[in-house]
Amino acid sequence: MKCAISFFFILLSNVVFATQARLCHYQTWEWDTIQKRSVNHRQIVKSYSDLNEEEKGKNPNCTICEEDQIEIKLPDIPSFKICKIYAEEIKKVIIKTQKEGFPFQSIIAYRVGKSLGPTDGQGRRTIFSNHSYGEAIDFNSEMNGMYNNCRSFNEKCRLIHGGKYESKMIGALTNQSLIYQEMKNLGFHWGGEYAGSVKDFMHFSIAPL
Repeated sequence: MKCAISFFFILLSNVVFATQARLCHYQTWEWDTIQKRSVNHRQIVKSYSDLNEEEKGKNPNCTICEEDQIEIKLPDIPSFKICKIYAEEIKKVIIKTQKEGFPFQSIIAYRVGKSLGPTDGQGRRTIFSNHSYGEAIDFNSEMNGMYNNCRSFNEKCRLIHGGKYESKMIGALTNQSLIYQEMKNLGFHWGGEYAGSVKDFMHFSIAPL
């Protein structure tokens, strides 16, 4: 009996040690709303067991760690990383839409940084974006810009990131695009349909803005 108990505690200790020893790596920054640029770039290395709730995110499979991301490389497609649980399905979507003639000029998915939420005393954002967990992806930002003051898209909307949005351009995203339908089927929300004053036409995210 004593041997069995001893063996159990040894096994449990090994499991705990393995969990603590597993390292998480990521690079991050904060968006400075005064300087209008990212600042405080740094590399983080820590044990998975030391991750705080924000670093863990809402999905235990999609933490902020590089180790939970998979790089997708396809011919004639910019490489990018995305959370491992979405990688294969996203890859299929891109291959399918590319075969239908949709051009991919740029793709950005996993990219850690605090670009959301209230600002701190230095004017820096304090909340990680959905990109930080590999749960958001931007397609062709050059022609699918992000706007504010834009409850409905019109000439009064103000472009704040990316290129001018023209829905009839090849590579632009609309709710009639095949890629829109495919991403929606995977549970992603399109930034062009966000409620409120922001429209982010390049953006798909698991969590609505």
